[in-house]
Amino acid sequence: MLIRSLRAFLAFHDSGTLVAAASRVHLSQAAVSVQMKMLEAELGVELFVRTRRSLRLTPAGEQLVPLAVQMLAQYDRMRALGAAQQMAGTLSLGIITTELTGRVSELLVRLKDSHPQFDVRVTTGISGDLAGRVARGELDAALVTKPLEALDDALVARPVLSEPFGLVTPAEHSGRSLRDTLATAPFLQFDRRAWTGALIESYLRRKRIAVTPIIELNSLEAIAAMVGRGLGVSIVPLVQGAAWHRSASLRITRIAGFSRVVVLVEPRTHAASTLTAALRASFDET
Repeated sequence: MLIRSLRAFLAFHDSGTLVAAASRVHLSQAAVSVQMKMLEAELGVELFVRTRRSLRLTPAGEQLVPLAVQMLAQYDRMRALGAAQQMAGTLSLGIITTELTGRVSELLVRLKDSHPQFDVRVTTGISGDLAGRVARGELDAALVTKPLEALDDALVARPVLSEPFGLVTPAEHSGRSLRDTLATAPFLQFDRRAWTGALIESYLRRKRIAVTPIIELNSLEAIAAMVGRGLGVSIVPLVQGAAWHRSASLRITRIAGFSRVVVLVEPRTHAASTLTAALRASFDET
């Protein structure tokens, strides 16, 4: 019971309100309040300053935070001891749409085949939105592009794979330089709201390469189809295992020194850490 109370306690510390903490640990607000009182009774110390309108940590409560983080991390490691033999549970996982076009979907299927009691509930979206949902406790973890800026302190981003960027042109393209191609051809812009799109825009700024965007998309298949029809050129991540790479209507040229890192974003301590550890390990095995 102490473990559950500690999780509720850290959820309150990270989110700042009982409502948000309750959402993060999947309990009612009243149940979280009970967990807080039980924790105080168990430890014999007042952890909260309570008023009619607010709840905040006492100095003792602040001192408990790093101890609770350490204790839950140790507990999660103990729970992981049997993960190699039997992994069970449901992982609520966010995945950027681009990664579902490649080997990630195959990896999840193999993971499910190896562990029949393991289930994944997938939510797709763009990196920033998915990372925000992890921070709010709406998702256990998310596979996203490594952000250009620091994440919320309550989250950790662990690299799982690296993907180069490529210049995608029609197959009949003459093979001119990246700068010359982008200076003369219509540009199909990857969605700049997404961290991948922001990464591409940052690269073009650093290289002082001007482009003429005619459309902005967040679908690699749509971009590939439009390039194949001769409507323009684009810069996109070359997702491992994606079928559109094999299109005879495309010419794909890797851009030297330019790649993106895909990371698994998750809370520093959470109930599904055994499942996310197994997911990270599966990337190393393939």
